[in-house]
Amino acid sequence: MRHIAYVCDMISTRTKIISAAVRCFRTNPSDTLEKVAEEAGVSRRTLHRYFENREDLIDSCKNEMLVSCNMAMTTAYESDPDPIKKIRNMLFAAIEQGANYAFVKRIYERSNFSDLEMKKEFESDDVKSKWLNLINELQKAERINPELTIPWIFNLFGSIIETAIFAVESGDVAKNDSKNFAWISFKGAIALKE
Repeated sequence: MRHIAYVCDMISTRTKIISAAVRCFRTNPSDTLEKVAEEAGVSRRTLHRYFENREDLIDSCKNEMLVSCNMAMTTAYESDPDPIKKIRNMLFAAIEQGANYAFVKRIYERSNFSDLEMKKEFESDDVKSKWLNLINELQKAERINPELTIPWIFNLFGSIIETAIFAVESGDVAKNDSKNFAWISFKGAIALKE
């Protein structure tokens, strides 16, 4: 029993440090490990028991946030057979992920669409491919403005999610309203025919 409690405490401390790092690095990518340790309520020494250095901590954050985001997006994708509802639910899932999504986006903010296409780590369970196929399918069915390119729609989707997250975090919009506003904005911007 003592061993199980010890393992649970380790997992809890590791999770606490990762959550603190995400909060810190999201607002200030150059925050120090001292700042992360302080935010997590642990000593710098404790932080180094779990993470070798800054790169190790950032990689761990990235991996945890990717897993969380991809799980949410996969669940959203599988929630309905209708392609439009799938896209809507994926948009809502990303907004629900909030800080996790924003952290992952910041990690890749200097990457363009074709760079992201090549990054296999962003495609855990092929989430991105599913999203791209949905958009492609809707465009072929003439339910999306055919003049818009898929890279444009991809970037637009991400920008609308970021706007919704920021609006909620700043207190300007309630989370449920932000999802509704995001969906109205996205479907209007791509001329989606429901």
